[in-house]
Amino acid sequence: MKSEKLKRNFWVSAEIECMLNLIKEVNNCQGALSTSTTQYTFIQIANQMKKHGFPNKSPTQIRRKWFQMKSAYLCYKKGNVDRLFLIPEKFRNVIAQFVESGEKIGRSNLSTISTGNPAIHQQESISEEDTSITDKFMKQIRRNNKSVLLEFAKLEESLLEYEHKCQFIRDKNIIKQLEVN
Repeated sequence: MKSEKLKRNFWVSAEIECMLNLIKEVNNCQGALSTSTTQYTFIQIANQMKKHGFPNKSPTQIRRKWFQMKSAYLCYKKGNVDRLFLIPEKFRNVIAQFVESGEKIGRSNLSTISTGNPAIHQQESISEEDTSITDKFMKQIRRNNKSVLLEFAKLEESLLEYEHKCQFIRDKNIIKQLEVN
């Protein structure tokens, strides 16, 4: 029983991609009418995911995964890079676009969502606004990466300096031992 529960909670890349594609379709179907996220919406997305070949995701799991990734991105924007790993790198730009555009999933008639298989490598045209959001996101990642690398270099230098001091002390003690004998 427990292993089944763990299996259902593990998200593979294809499931996340399907979920995000369905969320995008929901937002496209609703237009600007969306103002809130409802449980009904996640039930409909779960049903659509089942039709796409992903029967192991409940509406609650979909809701939690969506809010987990959204929250991780918002924390990242505030400077907390520790939670960024919760968003697979492949989907970070998509989450950034959703969050930056202020889109929410809301109640709608999801019967208009296509029932075909999700495209694995779907080419999308990205507007200038989306590109600038993505660019900002990537610039922030690069800045954080530089900061981490700089801190690592400082720590590495400090460790090397400490190692030299320890070696000096060991050498000094060996010389004392040799002089005593």
